[in-house]
Amino acid sequence: MKNASLISPLKYATVANYSPRGSSELSVQSRDTCYRFKNGNADTLQQFANYLRRQVATSAIFNDFFGPDVVLVPTPSSSLLVAGGLWPARLIADELIRVGLAGVVTPYLQRSYAINKSSNAPQGSRPTVEDQYKSLVVNKPDVIPPKRITIIDDVLTKGRTSFACALRLSEAFPTSQIRLFAPIRTQGLAPEITQRIEPATGNITFDGYADVNRHP
Repeated sequence: MKNASLISPLKYATVANYSPRGSSELSVQSRDTCYRFKNGNADTLQQFANYLRRQVATSAIFNDFFGPDVVLVPTPSSSLLVAGGLWPARLIADELIRVGLAGVVTPYLQRSYAINKSSNAPQGSRPTVEDQYKSLVVNKPDVIPPKRITIIDDVLTKGRTSFACALRLSEAFPTSQIRLFAPIRTQGLAPEITQRIEPATGNITFDGYADVNRHP
């Protein structure tokens, strides 16, 4: 991971909060919303894309993430892609293109082999940044490097997958500006969430050894 410092910090933007364990009404609702995104619910994705389009039109918070010169790159799922298989990040990216938030979706990233799914792994045994990085390859055609790339993920937790994706893309496109967008961010350290909708930006930073931290 000697090149990790080249993309640290990785700037991200999100819209909503998600509580994995809270028992309040807001926390329970956030889990239902997260489930819908992860399962590619068409109505949820369409409503979200329309909402985000309005936000982009009225707020500068997302200026670094969207625009006609932006290429959206969906994060690969942990398993190998199969025809007709569920790919939440790609579905989200396609909806953002539908409402005119970026120029094109290009699936530059793919897995060379499947890895364990982070959400199903016990704490302490989830795939590391290096595990993610080693399993990723860039399918890079002979094209002019994109000016701006926004990686699209469905749910941002600590950011290991997204950071590894950004690192691979930075190696393939060293002159491109790379950012990350996810509709939802996990608030796992808070017992409950106090807001479901809370547009925000932050950074994912490499710790200098083998892991990343998300702020906030």
